[in-house]
Amino acid sequence: GGLAVLYAEENSRDALFDAMQRREAYATSGPRIQVRFFGAAELPSDMCGSASFVARGYAAGVPMGGDLKALATAPSFAVSALKDPGVMDHSGTDLQRIQIIKGWVDSKGESRQRIYEVAGNPNNGASVDLASCEPRGTGFNALCEVWRDPDFDPGQAAFYYARVVENPTCRWSTRICNAQQVDCSKPDSLTEETEICCDAKMHKTVQERAWTSPIWYTP
Repeated sequence: GGLAVLYAEENSRDALFDAMQRREAYATSGPRIQVRFFGAAELPSDMCGSASFVARGYAAGVPMGGDLKALATAPSFAVSALKDPGVMDHSGTDLQRIQIIKGWVDSKGESRQRIYEVAGNPNNGASVDLASCEPRGTGFNALCEVWRDPDFDPGQAAFYYARVVENPTCRWSTRICNAQQVDCSKPDSLTEETEICCDAKMHKTVQERAWTSPIWYTP
């Protein structure tokens, strides 16, 4: 199941509800990926190399869920992600990339979006051994980038959110099918429950991810 994460000053009812109200939250499809996302008129270009990344983000701009107002120049965004550390007998999956998604409504009233690749490598060649579900290839333990919108229109309302994508892993159904030793070359051996294992429409792998609350820009 998925996870929801709140950034609150403390683990108390009041602090958690305050975090919800200011929308300083993100979600994941299951893994414990850690994400920070800030936006401002200007963010320091060296934030990713700084131990005070978070403090500088709050000082210069707004966190995920925040609002940016009437800028003359393109806003900059800082996004940082750490992979799920995993557990004792199973390490977390490497990160593949970070994307920033921009959304807006055009002059015809149509919803539009654009996806920007801002960190990592979407073509890193990572894959999965479907027989064993062992990952192939490498990714990143951490990713970070300070990015500026190259297509900014100061008169156009927009929102921006960050998406962090892991390397591929086996889908849960693939693990179950492997555990049951389903043989798709013997269709007569399949049951109603195991037919899905041999359905070509069912993807064998997934790429788990995290996605942040948007940062909103209002002219």
